[in-house]
Amino acid sequence: MKKNKILLIGLFMMLFGVSSFGQGGGVWNFDWNMGFPMGDTKDFIGQPTFRGFSIEGRSYVTENITVGGIAGWSVFYENFGWVTEDRTEDNGQIYGYKRRYLNVMPLMVTGHYYFSQGQIQPYIGAGLGTYYIESRDFIGIYYVQGKDWHFGIAPEVGVVMPFGSGNTGMNINFKYNMALKTKNNPSYSWLGINVGISYLF
Repeated sequence: MKKNKILLIGLFMMLFGVSSFGQGGGVWNFDWNMGFPMGDTKDFIGQPTFRGFSIEGRSYVTENITVGGIAGWSVFYENFGWVTEDRTEDNGQIYGYKRRYLNVMPLMVTGHYYFSQGQIQPYIGAGLGTYYIESRDFIGIYYVQGKDWHFGIAPEVGVVMPFGSGNTGMNINFKYNMALKTKNNPSYSWLGINVGISYLF
């Protein structure tokens, strides 16, 4: 976890640095993240999650283009109830209460293109970086755990709708999260629907 804290602190320093560097202002996004599993992730946990948040800083480098960074955390969970599973290693069985977790922490550099600067500000963009993902597959008091840093990409489309003439607005976006497989752990993917507040500076 010490490594996680160091990386998280480093990313936030980068976010503040980028926002300070930008000469044309920028955007801070504080979003509630919802996730809907796809592909192999859906085979592990099929239930959507509504437990997630992210903080993102974007700085304008041209009139329509921003660069920045994002950090977040989401938890996927599914309860399978009381089950009996075969144990191939000793030709036996185990009975217990089964549940699965995925803890996901993205740390990414982002880039976005804004189509307009009016009352409706649609944009497209993408994130590039890493996902720290910790999986746990419980049955009773026993569990199998996987944890690793995955290289990842996250294309997105969204819109910012400022509140009147002020510096705040609503941010809504759809993001495809793809964490590639590692040597010891599978790939994970999910559709993110994110809603939150944008602060324009």
